[in-house]
Amino acid sequence: MVKLGFRNQHNKVKYLEIKEYDNNLSALWNKQLSHLLTTHREKIFQKNFSLLGFHNNDRTRDHICNDLERSIDAINKNSDYQIKEDFSSLRTLYDQDLLNVLHHHFEITQGQLWNPGSVLANANGETRLAVCLLNHCCHELEAWYDTSSKTRPNTNGYFYYNLLGITDRIEIPLEEKKNFTRKMSDGMVYLHYAQTGKTWYEAYLDGDDVVEDAGISEHRIITGEFNCYFGPGYELPMDSKFTEWLEARGIDPADEQLALGFAPIGKIDDINYKTAPGFFEEYTDFYSIKFNDIEITYDYRHNDEDYYKLLVSMWDKWKDNG
Repeated sequence: MVKLGFRNQHNKVKYLEIKEYDNNLSALWNKQLSHLLTTHREKIFQKNFSLLGFHNNDRTRDHICNDLERSIDAINKNSDYQIKEDFSSLRTLYDQDLLNVLHHHFEITQGQLWNPGSVLANANGETRLAVCLLNHCCHELEAWYDTSSKTRPNTNGYFYYNLLGITDRIEIPLEEKKNFTRKMSDGMVYLHYAQTGKTWYEAYLDGDDVVEDAGISEHRIITGEFNCYFGPGYELPMDSKFTEWLEARGIDPADEQLALGFAPIGKIDDINYKTAPGFFEEYTDFYSIKFNDIEITYDYRHNDEDYYKLLVSMWDKWKDNG
């Protein structure tokens, strides 16, 4: 059982629990999570990217856009790569085309785990963090807006257990990719996509004509990180438009190795999650994780200046471990 602690502004903590599935994929994830927590000393939890889609006063669009503008300024100041677009409209309006452009800047500057971009490789810690935040801010803003209406707040929310400093990762066994699902359900826990770029579904649903083929990749790795989904269930499409979109790129829609959808590994097993998004309107700060008698606490908040300095120092020490 994995126990997650969330804190409100008065330092009161409430907990959610994950009940892992009894299957091989979950066992592989358990092993990686245990190793991740055992070797946690050199890793930093990315608190600014932990809760997506939940609307509260502790992480607003202005917070996200402030991080975005700070990051763009750092990249433009400290590298030859220049980002010239004006993203200020994202403070009030959903614009997926503009977000696709933003994500493409991230893909170029970051590169892949197995092939880092030159901007990331040659930068200082501040600029590497800025590159990372291009991606985070993009996905946070996508989650903030309801993409069906383009104006109404989203009813779907996500928790990401996502860390800096992870070098230990294993390939998802080919036989496990058939267990990916296109169905998302309330309280579902699934593997984190710890890669640069977009999955096939993300590129398709975003209508992303900017992303290059090299920026689209099936889910390949397990790091111990994970995501949780809260909200109404939904199913990713497998209609003729999607299959024709794949086939136009030389991809067989029936190929199980595409790992289409999500890799479920468990379920939130606690009545508190039934109150979401109300639960996360108050308990907005992820505080702790406990698994196999190992407990890690994160006694800082996403907008602490010391936390920002901690992230910069982590990226200062980054090396290409691909």
